[in-house]
Amino acid sequence: MRKLARPAERDPYAIHAFGLGKDYQLIPFKGIYKKLKAEKAHTIRGSIYPVPNIKNPFLGVHFTRGVHGDVYLGPTAIPALGRENYGLIQGIDAEAPAILLRDALLFLRNPKFREVALEEPRKYFFKHFFNDARKLVKELAMEDIESSPKAGIRPQLVNVKKNELVMDFVIEGTEQSVHVLNSISPAFTSSLFFSGLLVDRYVRPRLSQL
Repeated sequence: MRKLARPAERDPYAIHAFGLGKDYQLIPFKGIYKKLKAEKAHTIRGSIYPVPNIKNPFLGVHFTRGVHGDVYLGPTAIPALGRENYGLIQGIDAEAPAILLRDALLFLRNPKFREVALEEPRKYFFKHFFNDARKLVKELAMEDIESSPKAGIRPQLVNVKKNELVMDFVIEGTEQSVHVLNSISPAFTSSLFFSGLLVDRYVRPRLSQL
């Protein structure tokens, strides 16, 4: 088994070594950010989120205030062509053809992915990014925002049999192991309720059989 690194670098087929997750693959999505200028950061006192679009698993551009007072806008959810494709072409590697093929199949067969693939890349252009952010803060002006080098890659789970983006977490396991797939959100992965659910429904029954 290859040692697993941070999510953006994980082997999308690692779980297959356990005989699980045969219906799933990971494809990368790029999140780019902008930043509120320092003199305007005080106008945003906390995080501001949009109502989630239930058609896809991405939250959309939102405002996040950090512990040091910085306010970031983003991220986008642009289909990426590599697990480290943080720039426009930077990070595109030998995996790109396979990712592009998977994206093309999703584009043809899945209307939800098609909507994301057509809408999100437009946010490379500042006007479209700004229009999304302004839906949350009507007083926002274009000159309030500056560029940011911050970017991230989200590994999104895809059901390759159904050609669908997986909207929620998936739990699979054997008699000796439990695996949580598509655990993207930090809030979700730190949830005490979810950890209790895992223990009660999946771990204790296995321990009782030992």
